[in-house]
Amino acid sequence: MAKVQDPKVDQQIHAGRREKLRKLFRDHGLEIFNEVQVIEYALGLVQPRVDTNPTAHRLIKTFGGLIGVIEAHPDKLEQIDGIGPQAACFLNFLRQFITYAAHLKKPNILIKNPADAEKFLRGVMTTFSVEHFFLVALDKSGRVILQDIFTGGLEKVTIDIRAVVDAILRVKASRVIFAHNHVSNSPAPSDADMRLTRMLVNVLLPLGIDVVDHIIFGKDGETYSFSGENFISVFKNEHKAFVASKDYEEYV
Repeated sequence: MAKVQDPKVDQQIHAGRREKLRKLFRDHGLEIFNEVQVIEYALGLVQPRVDTNPTAHRLIKTFGGLIGVIEAHPDKLEQIDGIGPQAACFLNFLRQFITYAAHLKKPNILIKNPADAEKFLRGVMTTFSVEHFFLVALDKSGRVILQDIFTGGLEKVTIDIRAVVDAILRVKASRVIFAHNHVSNSPAPSDADMRLTRMLVNVLLPLGIDVVDHIIFGKDGETYSFSGENFISVFKNEHKAFVASKDYEEYV
């Protein structure tokens, strides 16, 4: 017959394990932790009365490791037993926090042209295992003043245009560069990628914000540049022609 654990004893064991991890972290940092322990400790910060060790094991098994866990979309995380909306949001926050903090340490970065943009973005965009949409906002001199990232699912990322525009206006950007990655090897744009880029140009151009480029990174590192293929210019000319037309006068 299986032995039934006394809930009070079980709670004491969990509390003791959390305190042990807390002490190890205070004394040594994360250097002596394995990936399961890192996730277990992190979850313990938002689930203080729960044994997070089994959940940490499930997360690592499902997503293949620590990086896969923090890159996973919150909707995917919530499918794991033991992960609710708060824990999923916290894990997603960790990845964005790491990216944000890392860029704060960098010196002023100037991006003068699409080639600079590709070089700047390559180190970030080729590391993701799911699709991400990346925004880089520049001031008049080409200095990077904002980087924002939007996480997608396994094969696509849904963009909230309003959130993108709000982020750009908040920092009073003059120019913007967009990028996203494909989980396949091919960086060739889909019809949805074309529609999104055209929409971004149409929304931002009247606000006095120049779209410099939209770069797609394939899984193997190959890229597709909307500027390099002249589509950014095409979309801008389309918009200018529309503004000059009678249709635009009726529209406004």
